[in-house]
Amino acid sequence: MSIPETCHDFLNGVSGLPSRISPFVRNHNSIFPSVVFTFSSDVFPSSVNENAGPRLVRWSASVLSRTIEEAETLGELIIAEAQAVQTSCPQRVIGVSRDYESAYDGERQGIYIHTTELEFFT
Repeated sequence: MSIPETCHDFLNGVSGLPSRISPFVRNHNSIFPSVVFTFSSDVFPSSVNENAGPRLVRWSASVLSRTIEEAETLGELIIAEAQAVQTSCPQRVIGVSRDYESAYDGERQGIYIHTTELEFFT
């Protein structure tokens, strides 16, 4: 399974999250709320000359919503799932950030963003 598939499958398995999950950008025709995931870096913490060792993937999942309450609630679902699910590829939460973007589509209400930063070994 590829790294993007692993991230998508994890998010798709979070009960209560919308099914509008996409990598890198949100489809502007998609309704809110939605989830966008991006990748920060791949690190090889125990690398030696001949062997790169296990890969540590750092990525983030951003919930985009028209209300701060909804963004926060859905973001917390991602955190709870990461803490509860210890599968063959456990996710570890390393940080949370919150942001706001002005409306781009003529709506009065802007977009609230709750971003969860995660990591996992492959």
